[in-house]
Amino acid sequence: MKIAIATIQSINYGNRLQNYALQQALKPYGKVVSLRREKVPAIKLALRGVRKYVKHDSFSNFREFDARYVDHSREVLSLDCEAPNLANAYDKFVIGSDQVWNPNFPFNSSQDYLPMVPPEKKLAYAVSFGVSDLGDKADEIAGYLQGVPHISMREDAGAELVRQLTGRDVPVVLDPTMLLSPEDWTRVARRPKGMPKDRFIFKYVLGNDVNNERIQSIADGLGATVVDVTDGSMLIGPSEFVWLVANCEAVCTDSFHASVFALLHHKPLGIFERVDAEKDMSSRFDTLCRLFTAEKCRARNDGFDMNCMDWSAFETRLAELRMDSHDWLNSAINVGVTRG
Repeated sequence: MKIAIATIQSINYGNRLQNYALQQALKPYGKVVSLRREKVPAIKLALRGVRKYVKHDSFSNFREFDARYVDHSREVLSLDCEAPNLANAYDKFVIGSDQVWNPNFPFNSSQDYLPMVPPEKKLAYAVSFGVSDLGDKADEIAGYLQGVPHISMREDAGAELVRQLTGRDVPVVLDPTMLLSPEDWTRVARRPKGMPKDRFIFKYVLGNDVNNERIQSIADGLGATVVDVTDGSMLIGPSEFVWLVANCEAVCTDSFHASVFALLHHKPLGIFERVDAEKDMSSRFDTLCRLFTAEKCRARNDGFDMNCMDWSAFETRLAELRMDSHDWLNSAINVGVTRG
């Protein structure tokens, strides 16, 4: 079977890592590639924002990660959605994961629902809207969703939006990064150049950095230094990102994927709310914490405790959710597939 993944492709740690993880999860079904995307003009605007979090010198680390670990298609997913040969080139198209359906992204369009592909060839795995309210785009998105017969979401809020828009009950499944084990992630991890030998905590804050003093206090209490991914002191791509989480003393973040990797590697975790007046992106943490009983990891809650996790219970729950997620993916992939 030939399978194509349609997802965001940006200079973003979580995005690149989930793309790789979904590719790995799909490999048992056949040959897997990620569709190249025609660049929209608005992507330049989006990349200006990216530079706040990823220093330009680290871009080469992202390109190297993609070249080594992500297989891309020869075909290009065009903006006008006219690709007469694309639908025939693959047996299945998997949309996701990550915020591929976030209507607030400047590059979001009907392209992200693959209207040029027959419905029977499409499924969406662990997709996120990134928001809990679609605003004036709700009716438009409802129309797009009708063309995707098999949908699973990453967040409870997303599943509720799909139910409201289509009347369909869709499951919440694991982000692809959680389908891989820490041992799987070791294969792509790489120690950053210039990394000191001191004990350190991993800091990755995407919103306004209003908790700097609180995070520094946590580091001091652990006798550790702070490695801030966004300060530009080291070249950090996706591989370095994985290594840092795997080898730190604790994780302090407002990032969903940093939180996921902290849980996978059994690290003390402090989840700080994203301080950003433009959007509320807390729904993904609501679901993550519900699934794994990690509410006390959220710094906003009473009883905040970075060491609250029962890791034995976490692994039991993770195994259950992995099985459910793989079962859904297997069922959706094999609908309508005939084997010789």
